[in-house]
Amino acid sequence: MEINALNSKWVDVSSFKNYSGYNALRISSICIPELYIATDNDGYRCLLLFLPTDFDLKLTGADKEKLQLTYIKEKDVILIKLKDVNFVDLFNDLIISLYSRIHEISNPDSYSKELIASFYKWVEFFEDKLIKSLSMDDIQGIFGELFVLNNYVKESDFSNINFSLSSWKGLYGKANDFEFDLKNIEVKTKIESKLFVNISSEFQLEKEFDKGLELFVVTVKIDLIDGKSIHDLILQIVKQVRDNFGDLSILYQALNQKGLTVENLKQYNNYRFIVLKTELFDAASDDFPKLSKSNIAKEISNLKYKLRITQLSQFLIEMKKY
Repeated sequence: MEINALNSKWVDVSSFKNYSGYNALRISSICIPELYIATDNDGYRCLLLFLPTDFDLKLTGADKEKLQLTYIKEKDVILIKLKDVNFVDLFNDLIISLYSRIHEISNPDSYSKELIASFYKWVEFFEDKLIKSLSMDDIQGIFGELFVLNNYVKESDFSNINFSLSSWKGLYGKANDFEFDLKNIEVKTKIESKLFVNISSEFQLEKEFDKGLELFVVTVKIDLIDGKSIHDLILQIVKQVRDNFGDLSILYQALNQKGLTVENLKQYNNYRFIVLKTELFDAASDDFPKLSKSNIAKEISNLKYKLRITQLSQFLIEMKKY
């Protein structure tokens, strides 16, 4: 199921009335479970899963701020209802994700449990829970990480795009921003006039046993006209994940670590950057200048220092100008 096909079906929904009180349309003829998209009498979008009449389901339901889960026992249907029209794109992603998981399942116990699990997995992505506004440094840092993630996603296909998404650990509080099987990558974003990047702990450039470590420096300039925002980058990533049938919940779960959503990132659209160049350094080299957990006294902690990028040419792996 592709996003364009789903959007076309939403256009057609108004002409189908298959269920009392709902305009409904079966999502696909090849989907084994009876899964329908629908609108109710108030125009709210819904997802309906019809169950066999002899199937006994124990479900009390849940009514959240923007999403509702209901079991209508007398009609043998599980209903997920979107209560906020500002989240229709995210609701479509939920539907596509669920469809990909259940469309070949014939056991009603399995596909009903999968729908319920998907609801509780996705419902948190519909919540606005940004605790505090992002600072300029936060926005700049996230922009750099998303720029790198966007590049990895561009290089992926349907077979490995979820792996690329899962590699991003920047919002999880991990030591490094990206974690792969053979190496970790720490991303630093700096304005073009700055000669230094800030290392915020003794763990950021600490090499993990038997893995490489690279420092990825993204140099940007502020440009409110032609620059891109973090919201713009998220939309680019979302499109590529959809095109490659990836699992968008991986991306949304990462954003959720800081209370971020595609919607609330719009408030930072007045912060825009153009990437001028990127530099990739081998930070695992024994000679690389750094203060890390393994080369400082054990009595020292909460270390912060500046690293001069212009003095790292001997460790340069790759440089790209944009």
